[in-house]
Amino acid sequence: MKHLIYPVLLGLGLAGCSQAHKEQAIDSAAEAVTSPAPARQPVEHSTPGTRSGRDIIYEGELDLAVDDFEQATAGIDRLLEEHHAYLGTAHETRANGQHRQEMTIKVKPEKFLPLVAALGKLGRIENKDVSSADVTADMLAAAASLSSKQTSEAKYQQLLAHTSNPTEIRRLEEQVRQSRLEAATAQTQLQQFGARSAWATLTIRYFQLLPTPAPSAPMPDFTPRFLEAFYRGWSFLLGLVVVLTNVWPLLLLGGVGAWGVQRWRLRHQGQAGA
Repeated sequence: MKHLIYPVLLGLGLAGCSQAHKEQAIDSAAEAVTSPAPARQPVEHSTPGTRSGRDIIYEGELDLAVDDFEQATAGIDRLLEEHHAYLGTAHETRANGQHRQEMTIKVKPEKFLPLVAALGKLGRIENKDVSSADVTADMLAAAASLSSKQTSEAKYQQLLAHTSNPTEIRRLEEQVRQSRLEAATAQTQLQQFGARSAWATLTIRYFQLLPTPAPSAPMPDFTPRFLEAFYRGWSFLLGLVVVLTNVWPLLLLGGVGAWGVQRWRLRHQGQAGA
């Protein structure tokens, strides 16, 4: 009897160990599916406008009246080179008695105000507007939104990898697509803020008045009256010609009649003398 008890106890022990290992494996699999996986670390995107400290957007407009257009243009080129700025657009016109040019200049924010001051010395300032906007909070909000959307996308991707339900797959795929769109929007906003804060924008317009032709010598006071009288006499003469044109048949008959009477008189005078 003692010999039979040991095999039975051994068999029960082995069965218990096998059941414990099986339950542990099931629990591990369930935990892997239900528990969220570690969130994917958002990718760091470097933007040209991101710097330590605050992010400021500088914009300005400057209108100048200059005495020498070519000299002012050369001075602007020199100042752009000195302040490491570059020309964005330029439009030159010559109309309405002015030689004018409009330029868009990009310059680093720390050199924006010195450049505006230096350009103002090239002529007489007609108008100057300078503005700044702190977009630090906007950039932080865009960066936080981008990180949140990337984390959401990673979570939905992990749930999608452990899902076999077709309805749930479609729902998760739509969530992934939406998260990507929102992340792309936040990324675009972040890049726009960064680009605008990395380079300040200045629009400068300068012009030179073109010389006007000298007026001709003034006419004497009697000249207008003389011209008026001349035109009035000429008009009277033309009017007379028009009247004569209307009565030319009468004039022709009168001339023929006068010639006939004159011939008749001459003939009778000849006969009387004979």
